[in-house]
Amino acid sequence: MMVTSSEIRKQVLVALYSSVAISLLTTTPVFMMTRLSFGIYPWALVFTAVLALVMWGLNIGLFYFTAGGGRGSRWVRYVGSYVLCMVFSMGIFHGWQSPGINGGLTMRGRGFYFHLILFFSVDTVLLIIQDLVVTRWRKAAVELENARLRASNMEAMNQQLKQQIQPHFLFNSLSTLKSLIRHSPAAADEYLMKLSAFLRRAIDHPGEVVTVGEELALCVDYLEMQRMRFGEALRFSVEVPAGMQGFDVPVFALQLLIENAIKHNVLTKERPLSIRVVGEGRVITVINNLQLRDGGEGSGTGLANLRERYRVLGGGEVVVVTSATEFSVSITVLQHEDRDHRR
Repeated sequence: MMVTSSEIRKQVLVALYSSVAISLLTTTPVFMMTRLSFGIYPWALVFTAVLALVMWGLNIGLFYFTAGGGRGSRWVRYVGSYVLCMVFSMGIFHGWQSPGINGGLTMRGRGFYFHLILFFSVDTVLLIIQDLVVTRWRKAAVELENARLRASNMEAMNQQLKQQIQPHFLFNSLSTLKSLIRHSPAAADEYLMKLSAFLRRAIDHPGEVVTVGEELALCVDYLEMQRMRFGEALRFSVEVPAGMQGFDVPVFALQLLIENAIKHNVLTKERPLSIRVVGEGRVITVINNLQLRDGGEGSGTGLANLRERYRVLGGGEVVVVTSATEFSVSITVLQHEDRDHRR
């Protein structure tokens, strides 16, 4: 995987903070267990912090040069780190004597092994911290990229949905308008105003979600136009409490369900289609009496699309219930914390 400058900067920042902590944790016990003079304690802290920074620099350099080397690159980095650590520790303490300091540690005997083990221990801690930082950084980067992809996917789905809705809807609307102009110019004028309001709401909203109130206004415009088209063959009611209308739903969610009900069912004066939009708790249900047209089962693409949009938004579900006389679809309204995307 390619290493970015941001990733390196993050490691450098962690190196600065952790070097101070490592200096305190490694130097203080040495002074407490030996007879070293505490007069040199501040200098020992600075010296140890600098050593930790140098070791961090070696590990960051190894990380940079071994990145993208495949699965074995991590082990190459680990082995290289320990080899450099050993060479570095031997170079630092080679021939180091501490005359005049009672209880001073030297490169001879146990002093040598003490410093070697201490350096290896510190290097191991640095490698663990480095891996944690890298893993967390890359996980955050992946999550951010996934969020961007979800947003792009949602926008594409919304655009596709608009393109699917508008052509056949405009064709039917213009046909209805033409008929009304002939028989009732006043009704044609009212229909044109509702059509204009509907298209403005449908086209102008750029987001993935709308408030329930906005979606219901769109649906009422749509239903009023359809009632002008079908007359007494279409009946509808909207019973959604005002307290629910500040929540959110995916754009066109309810309008799509209403459109499907009209598209797939018979509408006549003798067999009117009744559509109810009912809200309760955090669920809105679109219910219609079931009287399917011949071949009116549908492909289920619209509902599948709606389920996918809910999945991308990170909350809610779509529940379909069919009985001998009714068909209903229930959707969950979204609160701000339920979704990843803002309007």
